[in-house]
Amino acid sequence: MNQMAIRATGLTRQFSSVRALDDFTIDVPAGAVFGFLGPNGAGKTTTIRLLLGLIEPTRGIAEVLGFDTRTHGHDIRARCGALLEHAGLYERFSAEDNLRFYGRIARMTEPEIGQRIKELLTQMDLWDRRSEAVVKWSRGMKQKLAIARAVLHRPGLVFLDEPTAGLDPVAANSVRKDLAALASQQGTTIFLTTHNMAEAERLCDRVGVIRHGKLIAVGAPAELRARSGHDRFEEAFLSLMEHDS
Repeated sequence: MNQMAIRATGLTRQFSSVRALDDFTIDVPAGAVFGFLGPNGAGKTTTIRLLLGLIEPTRGIAEVLGFDTRTHGHDIRARCGALLEHAGLYERFSAEDNLRFYGRIARMTEPEIGQRIKELLTQMDLWDRRSEAVVKWSRGMKQKLAIARAVLHRPGLVFLDEPTAGLDPVAANSVRKDLAALASQQGTTIFLTTHNMAEAERLCDRVGVIRHGKLIAVGAPAELRARSGHDRFEEAFLSLMEHDS
């Protein structure tokens, strides 16, 4: 039986009169790339904040990497990586210095930091530019470095919010290849939000579709296409949205 990186049962979060998440139940296998899809305001950010133990659910339970989100949020955050609203880069620093700084925060040893920096920057085709100030870099290069920052300490699970948003097609494709390599070669579980349906279909082993705080579908992209009767995944997604309206 697959080990689960995330287990959530009946997870609900009420903000005053708004139910941001409603009876959310899901299992995400370790090592999977899981896409979390839905329109703006559907509850994606609230879900991530709950899973990271940053806020508590109104009811329901969740375990992330075996830790209860209510009582062990610090342990979860120490073992996870996250790239959410902000890249978290110091643009006057070089790429190498950025990663070295975060490695020390994560209490990695200096030899381990150096080895990991070379490994990640080489994998992402950034090694030859490691000494340059990040401010000189393109947006795509900065995004790849931000992903390297999020996975530097070898987290079991990384949360990525729209990692290719705003990138040109070449840069976006390069980032997707890097993410696929992280999952396949290093066994990192990736929990990914995206509005790009082609990206979700190409990259994700499974996807969950959320609307108005409710999880309305879960499955492999091909399964959701077959279930909806549409050949294109984007059409399947839109069909799910319409049927839930």
